[in-house]
Amino acid sequence: MSTEHAVDATQVHHDWDNSREPAIVVQSGDVVHFDLPMTGQGQVSETSKSGEVAWDFDTIYNLGGPVYVEGAEPGQTLEVEILALEPGPWGWTTVIPELGLLPDDFPEPYLKIFDLRNRGTATVAAGVEVPIGPFLGTMGVHTDEPGQHSPFPPHKGAGNVDNRHLIAGSTLWIPIWCEGALFSCGDAHAAQGDGEVCVTGIECPMHASLRFNILERSLSVPRFRTPRAVVADGPYYGTMGIHSDLMEGTRIAVRAMIDWLAEERGLGREDGYVLCSLAGDLRILEIVDAGVWNVGMTMPLGVFV
Repeated sequence: MSTEHAVDATQVHHDWDNSREPAIVVQSGDVVHFDLPMTGQGQVSETSKSGEVAWDFDTIYNLGGPVYVEGAEPGQTLEVEILALEPGPWGWTTVIPELGLLPDDFPEPYLKIFDLRNRGTATVAAGVEVPIGPFLGTMGVHTDEPGQHSPFPPHKGAGNVDNRHLIAGSTLWIPIWCEGALFSCGDAHAAQGDGEVCVTGIECPMHASLRFNILERSLSVPRFRTPRAVVADGPYYGTMGIHSDLMEGTRIAVRAMIDWLAEERGLGREDGYVLCSLAGDLRILEIVDAGVWNVGMTMPLGVFV
């Protein structure tokens, strides 16, 4: 029989540190309900305007946990079943100077607040609606590396992978590096495209329910299974960035998509950049031809209502 537990909004931390005391101790098979504050909780409000927010990157991420799973040992695998994800009432997306894929193109701060109360879509601009697709941007275990580590880059224990395919009904498998596994999660998103190019998805609070199981097997990297495709059905428009450098090809493709959104759909450039981050998908279309990459950026036409 599994037991249900709760991690409340006060049981958060802001970095990875395997010496941190666990927030809760559970058994394999137990379910944990997380009440996760949004990224930037207390730094941004539903009435905030562009340029008013002073981001504190030392405390911007609010990670629930760590969860200590009895019997978990290095070399085993932690199975995380994602049972339910419920976004909070509002969220935000921002462009931060010097960050994101195109910092030279967008040197000024930009902030957009989203009302998520209808649970269906989020409005980017008049006639542009992004479907809500909640997931946790950060899910992972603490590694065996001592000291405090930034929450931003993903690591061998997963962490900030920003994998929008980890929807409710998905399963994530993570190699365990520390006794008890020491699982934490946060960085909840109401929507995001593959790439998160402007530096954020729709950041929001989240109620998340996860089941933890210990598996007697070893993995070289995190793996996942999702119950259905999360890419949009129906037609989409695409741009291609062809270049010998992967990142430059990506920039070419995204810039071309922003141009198309401005010229053909009438979006301001900032809103076009945000839409690419929330609904556009980066794809590796080709890697095999003489060291020249073809990177695609696709936009589902269903967002234009």
